[in-house]
Amino acid sequence: MRSITVLLAVAVLLGPAVGAAQQVPATMTLEEALEIALERNPAYRRAVAQADASGARVRAGVGAFFPDLRGSVSFNGSSRTQVTGQDDFGQPRRLEDPLTFRSSSASQTLSSSVTLFDGLQNLNSLRAARASGRAASAGVDLQEASIVALVSRQFYTALQAKRLIAVEERLLDVSRRQLEATERLFRVAARTEVDVLGAEVQVAQQEQELERARGDARKALLLLAEQIGLDEPIEFDVVGELPTPFDPTILDANELVARARSNSPRVARAEAEAARAGFDASAARGRRWPTISANANFTRAASVQSYDAFFDFNPLDRWFGFGLSVSVPLFTGFQTSQAIAQATASERVAQEDLREQRLQLEREVRSAFIDLVSTYRQAQLAERAVDISRRRLTMAQEQYQLGTIGFTDF
Repeated sequence: MRSITVLLAVAVLLGPAVGAAQQVPATMTLEEALEIALERNPAYRRAVAQADASGARVRAGVGAFFPDLRGSVSFNGSSRTQVTGQDDFGQPRRLEDPLTFRSSSASQTLSSSVTLFDGLQNLNSLRAARASGRAASAGVDLQEASIVALVSRQFYTALQAKRLIAVEERLLDVSRRQLEATERLFRVAARTEVDVLGAEVQVAQQEQELERARGDARKALLLLAEQIGLDEPIEFDVVGELPTPFDPTILDANELVARARSNSPRVARAEAEAARAGFDASAARGRRWPTISANANFTRAASVQSYDAFFDFNPLDRWFGFGLSVSVPLFTGFQTSQAIAQATASERVAQEDLREQRLQLEREVRSAFIDLVSTYRQAQLAERAVDISRRRLTMAQEQYQLGTIGFTDF
């Protein structure tokens, strides 16, 4: 399933061109419905987009361990005209020839800094990012499993509705033939007009059932198209076989629960979210520690009493500097305490969410197993009831043809 997920994720990221290339067949099998759904379903595409965004967070977490590098280029110019001056006695006077001073400067700087120690904040942030990535990946698997289940169930519902139309058509044909037989018997005075009217009512009721079955089949196809993710109205039909029932008592409920706990994408996502919350809490606690960082810069500059330095890309003056700094959070207005408390609460919430998901999963698996066993037994009883009803119908038909019972009893 994971390999299918990767291929479909690539197809989704390629954009609308791939979606346009996928054609919806006129007669759709279950495999084709699942393939189209995993390409077009909005929930699955949203999960894939979120997983891609989580990859960017992991890259940012890795980048926090590398020195940052910044470059800047600046050019400045100024002009100052002096109109007033001082005479020999220090009194201001107006200059006969105003003085104009022009200056310009150019500066090019390359600087870098790296965090040497931050209370393991960067390390825990990276771990949290990776856990978030695992949660997003599990979310994609969860959406895939959900879509497979929903589309498969709706596909079989549509297929069953289609077959029910054929059943109702056969029943209508039987009702019409029964009406014809009753009319023939009425003409020879073997049946009454009440029997003929009863046969006509039976035909009318069966026609209503047929129309109802056709409407249900169309609605089932509409719901299937919605779950697949078809934007445009497309006429299609479903083909295939219904699953063969099997005896579920050969399964072990405890083994099913154990397999669900180890393979469930929902539990895997909850586990990853709990791990992410734990790392976020550790990163928040690291804010109490001092931060040690190193920096270095190299600058080329020029400053002249004219505009010649403007757009000078090769200034001659240059210097190099470096330093080491230590920052101690003495008081932050209780922001650090608030961040730690919030992260710790989020960690506890995530742990309880994980516990809740495991409890719900066990209940759902055991409940589904009970329903499966009960449904299988109901199917066996239904088959037995069908066999008895078939024999009873045969006997009633013989009695009706012999005239021993009327149409209402029949």
